[in-house]
Amino acid sequence: MDYPRFTIVTPSYNQAQYIGMTARSVLLQRYPNLEYIMMDGGSKDGTQKVLEPYRDRFAYYISERDKGQADAICRGFARSTGEYMGYLNSDDMLAPGALQTVADHFAANPDVDVVYSHRCTVNAANKMMWYWILPEHSNYRMMRWDLIPQETCFWRRRIFEKVGNINPEFQFAMDYDLFARFMLHGKMQRLNRFLGCFRQHETAKTSTQLNTVGQREIQRVWQTYKIRSRIWDHVVGVRYFYYAERNGSKYVASGKCLPGALPGNGYDYDDVWGGLLKSDAMPPK
Repeated sequence: MDYPRFTIVTPSYNQAQYIGMTARSVLLQRYPNLEYIMMDGGSKDGTQKVLEPYRDRFAYYISERDKGQADAICRGFARSTGEYMGYLNSDDMLAPGALQTVADHFAANPDVDVVYSHRCTVNAANKMMWYWILPEHSNYRMMRWDLIPQETCFWRRRIFEKVGNINPEFQFAMDYDLFARFMLHGKMQRLNRFLGCFRQHETAKTSTQLNTVGQREIQRVWQTYKIRSRIWDHVVGVRYFYYAERNGSKYVASGKCLPGALPGNGYDYDDVWGGLLKSDAMPPK
């Protein structure tokens, strides 16, 4: 079987508490043709010690001062060679089998350029908190309201080369800017499963910058790509957010289980992985 190369870039800075599970969630994919690039910004909190056992598993590893998250991702992708691509922040995790699922979907759907999934969210202690269950993809909705879960989004190199790399000038909305370009020039689909897991904690940028830098950069994306802002768009956007959140609550109440998560709330996401994320055993090569 042909396994196209799959590139994952992880930008990291002072996330020693989480980076081990992040890296293991990628290496434990057991995808046969993985190019994993680790871009650490010179962490001082023990990150390098956590990553040391995995150094020979990275296609490229560096730990030196950078110009921020977007700069690290941009430079990582500039070194990449994979036909399929994505990036995973240093506090998030992939779901089991995520890369193979994406590769299979791309193989079966040659017209699709980008895929993403629903979102599941854990806290600092790795306990499942809440879900977004998103509707089928709509360029109109997703261009206006930044709800594509970045940790679940993967794309083909052909669309990446068409629209260009991550803009290193962004501090918060670099994913929204990239996804807007994808929507303008390619075809996106939402898969009915969980491809990754988002971590919400006090020091995460989503918690600390959303209402300041985040809002300014979102407005910048709107202006750059001439996304029309109507009077009712804010109200519709809020309703759309709560629609996804409400569907997540219904998902919990139903007791159903989609691939990439377990039923309900309160479980440790490591349980989805059968305890492998917190294990000391080395992922197989």
